[in-house]
Amino acid sequence: MKMHKRFFKTMREELLFTTDTLWNNEVASNLFVARLLIYTAAIALLILLLSVLKVFSINNQVMLQYLGVAIIVLLAAAGICSHLKGERKWLKGMLLIVYVLVLSTLHMALGHNIVLCLVFPVVISVRYYSRVLTIFISVLTILTYLLASYAGIVYGIMRMDMNMAVVPGGTVLTSPDAFNVRDVLDPSLVDNHQMFLRFLQHSFLPKLVLFLMIAVICVLIAHCGRMSIYAQKAETEKTERIATELNLASEIQFSVLPRLFPAFPECREVALYASMTPAKEVGGDFYDFFFVDNSHLAMVIADVSGKGVPAALFMMVARTLIKNRTMMGGSPSEILYDVNNQLCEGNDAELFVTVWLGILDLTTGEGKAANAGHEHPALRTADGEYQLVIYRHSPAVGSMEDIRFREHAFSMSPGDSLFVYTDGVTEAANAEYELFGTDRMLEALNKEPDASPEQLLANVRSGIEEFVRGAEPFDDITMLAFKYFGAKER
Repeated sequence: MKMHKRFFKTMREELLFTTDTLWNNEVASNLFVARLLIYTAAIALLILLLSVLKVFSINNQVMLQYLGVAIIVLLAAAGICSHLKGERKWLKGMLLIVYVLVLSTLHMALGHNIVLCLVFPVVISVRYYSRVLTIFISVLTILTYLLASYAGIVYGIMRMDMNMAVVPGGTVLTSPDAFNVRDVLDPSLVDNHQMFLRFLQHSFLPKLVLFLMIAVICVLIAHCGRMSIYAQKAETEKTERIATELNLASEIQFSVLPRLFPAFPECREVALYASMTPAKEVGGDFYDFFFVDNSHLAMVIADVSGKGVPAALFMMVARTLIKNRTMMGGSPSEILYDVNNQLCEGNDAELFVTVWLGILDLTTGEGKAANAGHEHPALRTADGEYQLVIYRHSPAVGSMEDIRFREHAFSMSPGDSLFVYTDGVTEAANAEYELFGTDRMLEALNKEPDASPEQLLANVRSGIEEFVRGAEPFDDITMLAFKYFGAKER
């Protein structure tokens, strides 16, 4: 009982529920069936011509009557569908019903010559992915086939699709070909009732078994097709939901990074520009810059291990911890020591972050920096070229507790520039898996060494794009350029 309720519930949902994909498929299917009706009409016209030429050994008058009407009906139905562009819910029923009725009517005249074609509408109905429709067309085909056969036998229209007929007295007539009994006997001698029973026994029932097998297969295929579309719709909705969430996460991520440039329009000592291009919707890189006090500027660039949402979440936590700890004061090594211990607490995902942190006194040009497993920065002195500043790294932040980070002092003179970046720059790869590398990066920087920080980043970005030539990025690309003008110059 429960199975029957579930079945009819599913049928009802199938009738009422649809999707854009199913509707688009229904419109396309209507137009497809309309074309089939035209092809069928063309074949019927060919048969009509061949019958007139007496290629077929059948009654030409019957062919003229039924094939002529069939051609008109088929073309009319196809014309209506084409005029409406297939965009009506009732078209599928009309098209398939017309197809069934036309074929069944022709069967009434042609008998076994047309019976195989009766399965066509059932097979075609599968294209709509509707069990209800396929079952309906199957039942309709059986009923019209039976009624057409009965009418054909009783009214003497059908050529028998078996080689036997019973006449009074039990005499059995046999012929090597299908024939119309009334062509050779007085109609009053033909036992219509017995003839129809023999038709059911010897022709209809065997064909019915085969037809039902085909119909069941078609129903199952239609159901599987619809379930596949439902699953595809659910997957699409899931993908769209994830994409929406990722877009929101990306907006949140970018919103926490400084994006207003020039960064410090009232500060005449520096010019600064930064950018981040994530490889996915959200990234694990970040940059930051802010004043610790009136004269000390902190600059941070970092790269979280991993990709996607986990890296982005870890990035936001690391950025917040670094900024908050830096604002409390202390040297870069002390700041990273405390941040490292905090990130190691409960780090079940075992993520870590490489960090370059520098604090510069704008009044003197003196600064201190700590490099926790990050890329070597590139420094340019006034009127010189960019060169890598290579020194020994400390381990990445979050890799283990109680790490003592190395720290080094640096000095900047008016006109000096600094460029820091993540490994997404040097490890950008082309289709041949060649890396962009530090040499090409320095070449891009020195193309216009005295350019503004914004133009400098644009030159590096252009160099990367020209090198990779459309290859999909593997890693986030984050860059920060800083130019020092001195305490009293600019």
